[in-house]
Amino acid sequence: MRYREIQPSARLRSFIESYWILEQDAHAGAPQRVVPDGHPELILNLGEPFEALREGHWERQPRCFLAGQIDGPLLLRPNGRARIIGVRFQPHGAAQLFGGAPMHELAGRFTPVEGLASTLSRDLERALDSRDPMTNLERVFERGERPHDPRIPAAIHRITLERGQSDLARLARDLSLSVRQFERRFSASVGLSPKLFCRMRRFLQVFQVIGEQPSKWADAAVACGYYDQSHLIRDCKEFTGETPALVMAEEADLARHFLLRFGVSHSSNTSLRRSM
Repeated sequence: MRYREIQPSARLRSFIESYWILEQDAHAGAPQRVVPDGHPELILNLGEPFEALREGHWERQPRCFLAGQIDGPLLLRPNGRARIIGVRFQPHGAAQLFGGAPMHELAGRFTPVEGLASTLSRDLERALDSRDPMTNLERVFERGERPHDPRIPAAIHRITLERGQSDLARLARDLSLSVRQFERRFSASVGLSPKLFCRMRRFLQVFQVIGEQPSKWADAAVACGYYDQSHLIRDCKEFTGETPALVMAEEADLARHFLLRFGVSHSSNTSLRRSM
């Protein structure tokens, strides 16, 4: 499996965090695990789409689709020679591009792009079939950006700075919203409740702390607002289906690509595996 990330142009960074390209030559392989990180993604297949395990059955994914927010692990497996361009949105970014349906209604679903915006779907198809798909995709996104409520990106920024330990009632007041208004607008733009998004941010920060200053899991957990190590393990099992050490032990697992974004390096993996 080959995986790399590409930064978007400065104009698009307000709603696109990064692009990624995944290539796999094998026509079959072990299932790979994707874990939630609070970011919806647009998946564009140039090769054979992966299959996803849904309610005990493997289902082929669409060619071009929006992967809504997930709140637990997702198993995928290759169905042939794969080449994928992924668009990793800012948490609110998909709503900024696909302004039709509230994002919480698309959570946990693979929604074909044509079901969201037929014009955008045709433009994406043409970009994928061109000689320079990345350049043409950026042009499509520049034309497709829509106005948005600036209070939600501000809330996301603050939750991130506070490592998911935000006082949501106070945050709502600071944004001149009632708690209910804030929850409704946040869920419609992000696809998750503010409380669940905070829990995900807190969970991610543990791996950033470990990556920046290698230490014991228990110390990192407390530093990120967990009561103790067992509290962290419960969240990790909910979000990934495994303990932190087992997640990091899977060298080829897609889950590790997610965790590596948050500061965990290859050189630190051995000590991580031993400590939990």
